[in-house]
Amino acid sequence: MLTSSLRTALLATVATSPFLATASIAQEAFDLGEIIVSGGLSPVQARNYGHAVSILTEQDLKDLGATYVSDALQSVPSVTLSRTGGGGGLTEVRMRGHEAQHTLILIDGIAVADVSTGAYDLAGMLTADIARIEVLRGVQSAIYGSEAIGGVISITTKRAEANGVSGKAGVQFGSDGSKDANFALRSKSDRGELGLSFAGRSTDGFDMSGTAGGEKDGSINRTVNLNGSYNLTDSVSIGATLRHTNRDADGDDFVWGAPNAAGLVKDSAADGSVQETYGSAYLQADAMGGRLSNRIELTFGAIDIQARNAARVKNLDTTGHRQKLAYTASYALDAASLADAKQIVTVSVQHEKQDYKHNDAAAFLFGPPPASALQTTKRAQTSAVLEYQGQFENGLSLQASLRHDNNDGFKDSTTYSMGLSYTLPNGTTRLHGSAGTGVQNPTIIEQFGYFANFRGNPNLTPEKSRSFDFGVEQQIMDGRGSIDVTYFNDRLTDEIGADYTVTPNVAINKTGKSKRRGVEVGANLNLTDRVNVVAAYTWTDARNPDGSVEVRRPKHDASVRVNYTLADARTRLNLGLRHVAGNYDVDFTSPSFGGGVVKLGNYSLVDFGFTHALTDTVTLTGKINNVFDKKYNELDGYSTQGRTAFLGLSTVF
Repeated sequence: MLTSSLRTALLATVATSPFLATASIAQEAFDLGEIIVSGGLSPVQARNYGHAVSILTEQDLKDLGATYVSDALQSVPSVTLSRTGGGGGLTEVRMRGHEAQHTLILIDGIAVADVSTGAYDLAGMLTADIARIEVLRGVQSAIYGSEAIGGVISITTKRAEANGVSGKAGVQFGSDGSKDANFALRSKSDRGELGLSFAGRSTDGFDMSGTAGGEKDGSINRTVNLNGSYNLTDSVSIGATLRHTNRDADGDDFVWGAPNAAGLVKDSAADGSVQETYGSAYLQADAMGGRLSNRIELTFGAIDIQARNAARVKNLDTTGHRQKLAYTASYALDAASLADAKQIVTVSVQHEKQDYKHNDAAAFLFGPPPASALQTTKRAQTSAVLEYQGQFENGLSLQASLRHDNNDGFKDSTTYSMGLSYTLPNGTTRLHGSAGTGVQNPTIIEQFGYFANFRGNPNLTPEKSRSFDFGVEQQIMDGRGSIDVTYFNDRLTDEIGADYTVTPNVAINKTGKSKRRGVEVGANLNLTDRVNVVAAYTWTDARNPDGSVEVRRPKHDASVRVNYTLADARTRLNLGLRHVAGNYDVDFTSPSFGGGVVKLGNYSLVDFGFTHALTDTVTLTGKINNVFDKKYNELDGYSTQGRTAFLGLSTVF
C-alpha cells in the first residue's frame, strides 16, 4: 500500500480534510457453546477455531463506557488506532503491524471500506446500537479476499431478543459540549423481526492544532439503521438491512515542511462531510431436511465525501460505490442436518464491482486535471471459495479454505488458509494455530489516482502476504479465568509504495519483504463473584523492506481493566489503564520533508466509569476518560484530546 508518508503528503496537497486517509476483549475464556459468526463461510464454535480471535460483547462495551467503536477496540490485542484529534476525527485501525487498508471492517456482514483507499474511517462508528464485535486477527484473505491481510473486524448491530415489541432510548451529555441521543424500536414474532434505530452525537470538540486561542474542531454524526427478516416457510427466509450515516467535522490545515512538530498542524476553518449508505438483501433456502443450506445475498455500499479548505473553497468531492452478489452453499458431510454436523463443506461464488469518481473539476485547486481524472473508474472481480470445517473426537478441529480471485484490472490471485485447534485431554489447555496467504489489491487511488504531485500506476500487482501464528490458551482458577499467549509472524511482498525520484511521484511495487512479528497476551480473570479483571498486552516489531521501523505501530501496547459489582448488584464500577510505548510517525518537518521518522512520547492513560440501575428499566452511566489529563500524541503534530467526562441516562421498554 502507499506508505504513510505518501498518504499524508496527498492529504497535505488538498489541505487537511477530516475524512481523507493519511494513510470479547483480550482473548476471553471461551463459553463452549459460543459461536464465531464471521470465522468462516459457516459459523465456527469458538472452542474449535484455530485463528486468534477476541470478542467484545454488549456488556464489554458497557464496562468500557465507549462512545465510539474505536475506543473499545483499543483494548483488543494487536489492534492499534491513529486518530487526528479527539472523538470524530479521522480514525484508522491497524492490526498486527499492517496498514489500515489491510484490515477488513464488516457491519452486519457488509464490507464498508472506501473503495478509493481500501480503508474505513472509524470516526463515525458509535456504539449505541452495537451488540457484538468479533476481531479475527491474522490473514483472512482465503475467506474474505482483499483488505483482510491483517485481520477482520466484524460488527453486528442489535436485534430484538424476545417476541413482542421492545425499545430503548438514551441521552448523554459531556465535556466539550458533547450531546448524544439514541433511540431504537424493535418487534419480533415466531415468523420474523423488524428493527429501527437512530444514534446521534454532536460535540464542540477542541483545537486539533493546539494553537493558543485556536478554533475548536467539532463534529456532528447521525446514523439510522434498519433491519428485518421473515420466514416465508419453515425452510425459506428472506432478510434485509439498510444503514445510513451522515457526519460533518471541522479540521485544520497540515503544513508540509514546518520548522518543527508544533507547526505541522495549523488552525483553520477547513471542514468536510461524509455520507455513507450500506445495505444488503438475502434469500436463504434449506434443502434435504436441513442438510444443505443455500444463500443468495446482495450487498452494496456508497460513500460520498466533500471537503473545503481554510478559505472555504471546495477541494474534494468524490463518490465511491461497491456492489457484491454472492451464492453460498453449505453441506453436512456426516449428519442429516447442518446443526448436527461435525464435518461441513461450503462453496461460494462471488462477483464484486467497484467504481469511483471525482465529481467536480473545480475541486482541483492546483490546475485543471486531465480528463481521465473526472471519468468514472470501474473494476470488477469474480471469486470462488471452497471451505472445509471438521471436528474430531480426539479434541482436534480443522478449518481449511481455498480462494481464487479473477480480476479484470490486474493480476489474478489464489490464497489459502488453515486453522487448527486442539484441546488437550486435561480439558483446560487448548492449542491453536493458523497459517495462510493473503492478498491486498491496489486501491483505486494507487491504480488511477490523480493529485498535484502524485499519479496512479495501472501496472501495479497485488501485495502478497504469507503468515502463521500459534498460541496456547490455559484455563486457570478452576475455570474462573483464562490466559492466552499467541506468537505471530508475517512476510509481505510487492508492498505498494511510491517513487519519489520522479515528478510527479508514482505508485510502485517495492522490492524485498516487509516483516512483521509479535506476541499477543490476553487474560480474563473472575477473581471473585464481584471482581473481574481483563488484561491485554501486545509486542509488535514491524519493519519496512529496508529494515526501518513501520510508523504508527506501537512496539508495546498494554491495557488492564478492573470491573467491580457492588453488593446490591445494581452498580458496576470500572477502572482502566492503558500504556503505549515505542510508537513512531513520519517526520514532515524540514529538512526531513517526510524522508525520516520521529519517535513519539510514551504515555499512560487512566479511565474510570460506572453504571447504576436506578430501576429495572432505567440506567445511569458515567465515564471520565484520561482522568489525569495526560498530554500525548498519537500522530506527529496533532494534539490529542485531554480529560473528558460524560453522564448518561437510558431506558428500555
